[in-house]
Amino acid sequence: MSALTPDCDPDMSHCGQPWQGKSGPGASILSVAVLLTILGVSLAVVATRAVSDAFDFVAVPIALMAGVSLVRRVARSAAPAVRAASARVPRGVTVRRSQPAG
Repeated sequence: MSALTPDCDPDMSHCGQPWQGKSGPGASILSVAVLLTILGVSLAVVATRAVSDAFDFVAVPIALMAGVSLVRRVARSAAPAVRAASARVPRGVTVRRSQPAG
């Protein structure tokens, strides 16, 4: 039995937290696409009455959870841009007094 998790680096710099592992460059795009698909299917089931009303009790919470996940993901991805924009906004007015010529 090994103490290393499947996502553990040999030098032990990243170990024990596989949920914070290194993901591929397209992983976030894929997860957004999956969440949008789940949200769309859930809303279609509720709105079109294509399925029995009993499925609404399942589809509505699934749509709410997918929507919340999408909002959190958008907020997380927009946070660095908001931080960068707020860093450029002047915080206070600097008063420059003229110096007497002399």
